[in-house]
Amino acid sequence: MANLKGQMHKLSPGARVSLFILDLNSIGVAEVHRFYPGQDTDGTPLEYLGDTYLPYYVEIRNVKKSGSGPSPRPRAIVGNYQGFVTELCLQYQGLVGAKVTRRRTIAQYVLSDTAEYHDDVYFIERPVEDLDATVEFELSSPLDFLDKELPGLICVSVGCPHVYKSTVGGSGCSWPGTDPAKWFDANDNQVFNAELDVCSHTLAGCKARFGADNPLDYGANPGLGRSNV
Repeated sequence: MANLKGQMHKLSPGARVSLFILDLNSIGVAEVHRFYPGQDTDGTPLEYLGDTYLPYYVEIRNVKKSGSGPSPRPRAIVGNYQGFVTELCLQYQGLVGAKVTRRRTIAQYVLSDTAEYHDDVYFIERPVEDLDATVEFELSSPLDFLDKELPGLICVSVGCPHVYKSTVGGSGCSWPGTDPAKWFDANDNQVFNAELDVCSHTLAGCKARFGADNPLDYGANPGLGRSNV
């Protein structure tokens, strides 16, 4: 098997590299799995922008651009080593609604850890075929999920689904909870005991901790509304 870094250095600087992210937070599960198509390497994990990508067979097919009509439905074929993906499907309702990101960059940016990339985002529409070696999924674009409820998580404008002070799996609520001046109860009233510090899962509670003008980890969608168009 080829050494990963040696293989990367053999590529031309402009050679395209695809990385893949399977994010289960969209279905209410605090797990993120990252892969790169490195099944022919020595198994070395790939580090890029602080994240670790494991070598795994991943392929996305039937990606087509269309200016009209229904969105194209690509297919994702994922390796199923030791039944790993099958187990995820059994545990989380076929992974329907899980977010799949194909992160496209070039070799020189991976080697230099430069944040230059383009993300193609899809959601799992349904599992198509589950084999010993691979599992195939039908994907859809985010627009295809308008007015749909995802298993384990309903798209609402209020009520953050994140577990308070937990980023297990790579995303979620990153608030450390170490500042006594920012301990609040479930009604956003200040408390003075860390054991009483709980999240209200509201936008107000998130702003009270992170600051109204700072980036928030709020997981709901305050601007969500229904369109009649």
